[in-house]
Amino acid sequence: MNAIRRVVKNIGSLFLSRMIGYVLAFVYTLYSARYLGTADFGLISFATAITGLFSIFTDLGLSTLTIREVARDKSQTAKYMGNHGSIKLILSILTMLMLVVYVNFGFNEITKYVVYIIGLSVITDAFGGTFTSIFGAYEQMEYQSLAEIINSVVMCIGVLICVFTNQGVIGVAMVYLISSAVVLVYNFILCSRNYGVIHFQFDFKFWKYLIKTAFPLAITSIFALISFKMNTIMLNYLTTSSVVGEYTAAFNLMQALIFIPTVYSTAILPLFSKLFIDRQDMLAYSYKKSLKYLSLLSIPIAMGTTLLADKIVLFMYGASYANTIPILRLIIWALPAIFLSYVLGTSITSINKQHETLRATFLCLILSLVGNYIFINLFSGEGAAFVTILNEVSMVIFYIYIMHKYGYSVPVKTVLIKPFVASVVMAIVISILNLELFSSIFIGATVYTIMILLLKTIDEDDIKIVGQILPERIVKYLEKIV
Repeated sequence: MNAIRRVVKNIGSLFLSRMIGYVLAFVYTLYSARYLGTADFGLISFATAITGLFSIFTDLGLSTLTIREVARDKSQTAKYMGNHGSIKLILSILTMLMLVVYVNFGFNEITKYVVYIIGLSVITDAFGGTFTSIFGAYEQMEYQSLAEIINSVVMCIGVLICVFTNQGVIGVAMVYLISSAVVLVYNFILCSRNYGVIHFQFDFKFWKYLIKTAFPLAITSIFALISFKMNTIMLNYLTTSSVVGEYTAAFNLMQALIFIPTVYSTAILPLFSKLFIDRQDMLAYSYKKSLKYLSLLSIPIAMGTTLLADKIVLFMYGASYANTIPILRLIIWALPAIFLSYVLGTSITSINKQHETLRATFLCLILSLVGNYIFINLFSGEGAAFVTILNEVSMVIFYIYIMHKYGYSVPVKTVLIKPFVASVVMAIVISILNLELFSSIFIGATVYTIMILLLKTIDEDDIKIVGQILPERIVKYLEKIV
């Protein structure tokens, strides 16, 4: 199987699992949001945000490092899995203790219990990352995909049971923990069968190497995650639970689409890591193509969501979430930057320059802290959305500078200009027709595709890439229309 087919296979399996997951997430999020109301839904959102921040201390960049290094040398599997697992077990216990101490200051009993339960689920997921990193290193993402489907199914069934049996917010939180435990058991069994039972190793000299090498990845992840989650946390302190719920409803719609660059970057990290050692010319080529393809997807999504935000929110959440509409119109413009930042971050890691991201992520963290405090006080949820855009765009600019410094340029015309022009034309057509939601989406996608072809955004190389995936008859037809 050639590299392109292998990447496509991994992207396809992850994409399918995420699609199934997000369809099921749509169901249980819709039910839980309407069932719990803005206050309790905001409490669940706060708990997932704060535990998500603490969860970064359970990994410290070890999973990404394991994928990169084992992808280059499979003989290191047992060594990385054993030592990685030992470190992660210790970090998971310490992180849970820190979380318990944190929530015992200034929070009511219900909030504490919800944070404890969801915290345990996040810690369980984090330890399971030891196994999924090995799946990634071997480019066998179908195993990870099945785990994600199992998690989504258990979550959906659990939430529906809570709704129909009138369970409270504690019951909904327990569903998170149960689903995490089920997935951990699955990952353990599958990894043991394919790569051997994990044997905890305590090679302290190797631990020192792991921690030292992964440290820039860890700090970068910590800064980036705090920046990304800070708006929800500061909204909780500076506004009401209802505002948090309204903002989270918009944030979740935007965040749901992040599975696309997540899937893509997960699939390309092992490939990029090997290309850096074997074929740096192909790495530069693949890097530019990756930026192009993700911008072609993200820019029209942002433009279309801005125009159709009212229809989307009313369809998804109902009239009680009307205040979410202006927030969604703003925050969706963080999406193109997030798409690009995933490819840029993965590329930086693959060329062993992860230490270069520390300064950038630290500056973005400061920007997030100061910006959220100022703009949330001034504009509430809309202020938090604006800071999210500012933060993500700043991150992309810093990352582009780092890659450019090492000889990896960005084709601005195909990455930004052409997709934006095509999206503007699409937006004009949607506005003039003013159809219902799904008709607007279909017409918009059709107009955008036609404009992309007219602007000759798809070149011969793109057709060749597609040619390695699709049947020859389809490729010949594409060559004619392009």
